[in-house]
Amino acid sequence: MKIILHINGGQGKCIAATAVCKAIKAQYPDGQLIVVSGHPYVFLGNPLIDESLGFHELRYFWQQHIDGQDIKVMAHDPYLETAFIKGKTHVIQVWCEMNGIKYNCELPELYINQRERSFFTNHFGQFQKPILLIQTSGGAKEQQNKYSWTRDLPISVAQQVVNHFTNDYHVLHIRREDQLSLQNATPVTADFRALAVLISISHKRLFIDSFAQHAAAALGKPSVVCMIDQFVANQFSYDMHTTIIANPPTCKPELKHSVFAKYNISGVPIEFPYNHDGEIYNIAQIIAALESDNYEGKTTASKNLYIKDKIVHDASMVANRLKHLAGHVDLSNIKQVLDVGSCNLIQSFEFSKIFTEARIDAFEPVPDSYQVCLNNYNQMDEGKKNRIRVHNIALSNEAGEMPFFEVDPAQSSVPNVGASSMFRFIDGLNGTPFGQNLIQKEITVKADTLDSWCIVNNVNQVDILWLDVQGAELLVLQGAENTLRNTKIIMTEVGLKPYYEGHTLKPAIDAYLEGLGFKELKSSFELNGFDYEANTIYIRSEN
Repeated sequence: MKIILHINGGQGKCIAATAVCKAIKAQYPDGQLIVVSGHPYVFLGNPLIDESLGFHELRYFWQQHIDGQDIKVMAHDPYLETAFIKGKTHVIQVWCEMNGIKYNCELPELYINQRERSFFTNHFGQFQKPILLIQTSGGAKEQQNKYSWTRDLPISVAQQVVNHFTNDYHVLHIRREDQLSLQNATPVTADFRALAVLISISHKRLFIDSFAQHAAAALGKPSVVCMIDQFVANQFSYDMHTTIIANPPTCKPELKHSVFAKYNISGVPIEFPYNHDGEIYNIAQIIAALESDNYEGKTTASKNLYIKDKIVHDASMVANRLKHLAGHVDLSNIKQVLDVGSCNLIQSFEFSKIFTEARIDAFEPVPDSYQVCLNNYNQMDEGKKNRIRVHNIALSNEAGEMPFFEVDPAQSSVPNVGASSMFRFIDGLNGTPFGQNLIQKEITVKADTLDSWCIVNNVNQVDILWLDVQGAELLVLQGAENTLRNTKIIMTEVGLKPYYEGHTLKPAIDAYLEGLGFKELKSSFELNGFDYEANTIYIRSEN
C-alpha cells in the first residue's frame, strides 16, 4: 500500500510531520510512505520516507502513484480539527488521530548526515565564545508588517536578552533581511539544513513558535520558547523545551478578525491586548530560563533524545562508550554513577557533563592519584562539585588494609600510573603489553566492598558502574553481589590474556554476571588498543 501524506504549511509544520511519519510507519511498516510538501528538504535522509516531493515535482503524480494502486491519502489539515482549535491537543497527536493512526508520543526527527554536519559545523564553529541562538520573527515573506505581536518576540525584549548574555556568548540571530535586527548579534540567513546544524551545535537557544523550536525538538536540543498563550503552547510546545507563556492581557482586545484562533497570526493591531510591547513577556523569567540547564520534568522520550544528542556531539571516552547503549537502554533517568579506579577524575567529569542530574562517586586508592583527583575536582564549577564525591579507597571482595602495587613514575619509562593494580605484573610483562617498561612499588591502601560501602552511604541503586581496575574486575564485582541486583549498566575493562598475577579474565566475568541477570552487549566489545584486554558493556537482561 502507498501512503501519501500531503502537507500544506511551513517548515515548522513539516518538521512536526516527521513525527507523524514515524507513527504511520509504526502502524504500516510495509507501507510505502510518500510525502508531498512545500519543503521536501526537511525530509531528506529520513529512512522512514520512501519519497519526498515538492509541490513543483508532481508531474505525472496520478499516473505514478494513484491510478489503479492501493493507496491511503492523508491530506486533511490538522489545524482545522476541533481538538486542535480548542487548544486541548498537540498538533502531532491531532494529525495522527484524525487519520486513524495510533499516537505513541512520537517526536519529530531530522536526519543530518556526517558530511553536512562537518561542513556546516566548520562554517559556524569559528567563534571564540559559546553560541546563544535566537529566532525572534516568523511569518511569510509577503507579510507587510515586519513584526507580529501574536507570534514574534518583541525586539526590545530580545535586545535585553542579547545585552545580558553578550559578554559570555556569541549571539546569532536567525532572521531574513526583511525582519527586524538586533544590536550586537550576528544575523544568520542560511538555508534550512545549515540552520539545523547550527541549532544542534548551539549552547543556548531562545525561540518563538516557528520552525526553529520544532527543529530543536527534532534534534533533542532543549530551548526556551516564548508563546502568546496556553492554547498555542498546548498545540505546539514540546516537553523538552521551557515554554514561557505571555503575561495576562492588560487591555480588552477587539477580536473581530479571529476565526479558528484567538488571535490572528498576522498580529492585527485592534486585537492587541496590552498597553505596550514591554507588557507581553517577563524578561526576568526568560533570562532565568536561559541561565538554567535544568530539564527536570521532561518526558522520557525527550530526555532520551536530549541525552542521545549530547553523546553524539561529545568526543570524550565516556560518550564514545555510551554511544553503544543508544537504542538498547533508557538513559533518561541516570541518577547514580560509580567511577571505580578513577585515577584522575576525568571520567567522572565526563559523566557529569552528560548526566546533569546524576550523583557520581569516584574511587581511587593510590594516594598520589587521589590527590590528582582532588586537584581536578577543585577546578570544577560548583554545580559539578555538588554532584561528585571522591573516595580514597580500593574496592574489592574483602574489606580492610591490603597491599597495592603502584606504578613508580620516577623509575618507569613513562609515568603510566593508570597501570597501578592490586596485582603485581607477571614477571617479564611489566608493561610490555603497553609497549612500556613499568616498575611497581608496593604500598598499603584501605579497601572495602561495594556492598558495604553502599549500605554506609545509603546508595540503594546504581545506574552505571564504570570499572577500570587493572585486572581486578571480578574481585570488585564479587564484593558487590547485592549492589549488582540493583544495578542497570556495567561498563568495564575485561582481561583477555593475563599480564598481572591473579589477573581475572573475561570468561569468568561473563559467567559471574550472567548468574546475576546481566547480558553482554556484544556490539560494545572492542579491544583496548592491544589484544590483552578489551572494553565491553553488560546490561540487565530485562533492559
